[in-house]
Amino acid sequence: MSKMWLIGGLVLVVALAVGAVVTALVTSRSGADLPADSPEGVVQRYLLAVQREDYREAHGYLTADLQTRCRVEELAGRDHWRYSEEDEEMTLEKTQTFNGSAVVTATVTVFRPDVPFGASEYSYDRTFNLKLEDGQWRLTVAHDYWAGPYDYCPWF
Repeated sequence: MSKMWLIGGLVLVVALAVGAVVTALVTSRSGADLPADSPEGVVQRYLLAVQREDYREAHGYLTADLQTRCRVEELAGRDHWRYSEEDEEMTLEKTQTFNGSAVVTATVTVFRPDVPFGASEYSYDRTFNLKLEDGQWRLTVAHDYWAGPYDYCPWF
């Protein structure tokens, strides 16, 4: 019976995680749209597409390899955020470009107004890896450890 509670709790957390995309947007410090042809602009547009549940558009921001391994339907079935009962804000921290690849780092600040003794807030970093493919930045993964036999879509 305790396993059922654990599984039920995990299912609830995963189900709630989908809603976090509503408040998790990558923005510049000024809140403006980032250039579409930049690594950080691709990350922003990917997250906005997921927020709108436009998974075809979101799928277009993946590398060709990931598009082959992860169908649009699989991407739509993924849970994209770990938490959703909390308000989140994602702020661009830095972008590092290398020889045909880029790393975008953003800080996620989570606000929990309903905790005892007042509101609570904490932050953590999220890293997005991109690759320059046919002159356009595309999301990729740093390692293939996520690609198990039943898991072909990355968790961004």
